[in-house]
Amino acid sequence: MKKPNIRAIFVDFGNVCATFDFHRFIKNMSRAVKVPRAEIEAALFAKVKGGEGYKGYGPLFTALECGEIEFMGFFHVLLRTLNRTGRIDYTTFVNLWTDIFLGENKALDNLLLLEIPHPKYLLSNTNKVVYERYMLQCAIVEKHFPSRRDHILSFQIGAIKPNPMIYKVALALAKVTPEQTLFLDD
Repeated sequence: MKKPNIRAIFVDFGNVCATFDFHRFIKNMSRAVKVPRAEIEAALFAKVKGGEGYKGYGPLFTALECGEIEFMGFFHVLLRTLNRTGRIDYTTFVNLWTDIFLGENKALDNLLLLEIPHPKYLLSNTNKVVYERYMLQCAIVEKHFPSRRDHILSFQIGAIKPNPMIYKVALALAKVTPEQTLFLDD
């Protein structure tokens, strides 16, 4: 077996650079607007066919993460969907949304501190608000992915993982083939 010739490393943000718990948003949003958690989950996530629970992004969440809708528009549509227009202000909503992060992944930081000679790229599903209000202030991002040119973000690309388009953009940016990459994801 031939040893791979790695020329680029791609790293996801959520639950890789920083851990998060999206249920914090759902719980706190439910409390703030007096809507059952299940209704918020239904508005954001796609229902698993033939089963209980949720899997993946629903259409509204997809539109946000793909940059098809601005965060302010997302806020208004979500409240309208939940029949709770005017029950919460935009600033409070943003704070609830970005309060899902629990902390940075120190083990990843230590791994990336090793003298790995390969270029590193941040590759993540995200939206503009999370990117500007949390990701850019994250020490791991500042230290290991300092150039915004090396950030491949769903809201800028117009596609969320696992859509092949986001990976094609990443490979083109790094000027590598899939066989020449290492992708750290959860």
